[in-house]
Amino acid sequence: MKKIVAVMLCMAMLLGCAAALAEAKEYTNIGTISIFGEYEARCLLPDGYTMTSVNLDNGGLMRVITNEDKAKPGIVLSIMFDDMYADVKKLNDLDDEQLAFLESTYTDEFEVEISYTETGHGTKLLVAKEVNGVFFDVYTIYEGYEFEIVLVPGEEGEALTDAQIQMAVEFLTNLEFVAVE
Repeated sequence: MKKIVAVMLCMAMLLGCAAALAEAKEYTNIGTISIFGEYEARCLLPDGYTMTSVNLDNGGLMRVITNEDKAKPGIVLSIMFDDMYADVKKLNDLDDEQLAFLESTYTDEFEVEISYTETGHGTKLLVAKEVNGVFFDVYTIYEGYEFEIVLVPGEEGEALTDAQIQMAVEFLTNLEFVAVE
């Protein structure tokens, strides 16, 4: 009897693993960055989205992520090193004065609401949402690199939904860095 239960449990685990593999999404290479070594940045693209590379002269990465459905928001991802944050491991490490300075870079130009959330890994994200809903910005720091996602409403220009905003947070949560060998 114990053997039958053990075999059934093994079968259930194998089927569970097969289902998980079938549902797993494939990571897309964003590009190579140097964070105390060479790393390949990879992401999970949201369903229906494709990525186009934009070349930057300063060594940063910029990717434009669009959907065939023009009603869906566009996404612009940028990753750039900033000497000012060279010693900062994460946005979580900034004190209140440094966060206020960072917030002022948004509020000096636009009328925005600033809030904070975090990725599924506990990394703090600054969220800047323009009051009229034209753009939504998610920003964080990792090892001196600034990661920024700007969501722009689709062609219909409707305000961004909470689900679309959550998509940006999940996008940053799912970024991964693999050491280049």
